[in-house]
Amino acid sequence: MMTFKAFITTWLDMKIFRIIGACLATLCYLNLSAQSYEEYEFEQEHETYQVSLLVTGGATLGDFKDIAGGSVVGTGFNALFNPKGKREYSPIFVGLEFSYVTFGRDKQAENADYPALKTTFNDYSISGAARFFPTQNKTGFTPFLDGLLGLKILNTRTKVDKDLFDTLFSDDAPEVIHTTSNTGLGYGLGGGFYTRKALNDNGNRDVSFTFRIMYTWGDKTSFVKRDSLKVDINNGVTYETAYVNTNMIVFQLGILIN
Repeated sequence: MMTFKAFITTWLDMKIFRIIGACLATLCYLNLSAQSYEEYEFEQEHETYQVSLLVTGGATLGDFKDIAGGSVVGTGFNALFNPKGKREYSPIFVGLEFSYVTFGRDKQAENADYPALKTTFNDYSISGAARFFPTQNKTGFTPFLDGLLGLKILNTRTKVDKDLFDTLFSDDAPEVIHTTSNTGLGYGLGGGFYTRKALNDNGNRDVSFTFRIMYTWGDKTSFVKRDSLKVDINNGVTYETAYVNTNMIVFQLGILIN
């Protein structure tokens, strides 16, 4: 038979275990509550859209480098949206992106048959875009991965090379004398980062700096070769074309609004 002392000892041991268990349960509850509150707070403050304004620099690759020249400069913007809206956070945003880059221009001196001319070589792209966020930082450094799929329009434009005075005050010569446009499929992969800002007192976020590197591929497309355009004595325009993949690597710097 259990003695009174043994009974008291057993009862105290059980009491201590119950107290310890209750404390552990309380700590677990408080920890889960804190996590739930942080997740709830993050859900309430999550981004619902991003708009980026970008300046572009980069280089053409492969055979395209020999046809279009080595460097590209341009601009672009994208608008991305949280597919879940205000309801909850999403690690993937989707939207549209537009970009314009130029490969440079060729000039032809004036002669007895035609005035001075200049030809610009351009790439206009419009794409569906998707952005993946591998982290869920509420603020601070935020990396992302981007994918693009859309249409590329390769364009050349030849016009009279007027100076500023002629552009403003003279209309005796046609401005544009020849254009070409060829389309193809374009797609790209890349990544970058921006600084995610906290909500301010007005419930908005301050503008962020953003940087991105993209590798873009283009289906084989006809493109006018640099330095090949000629104008004959009858003002007919002739040029050589090449059928190449329009691959590039671009570096983009800009601002992000969200």
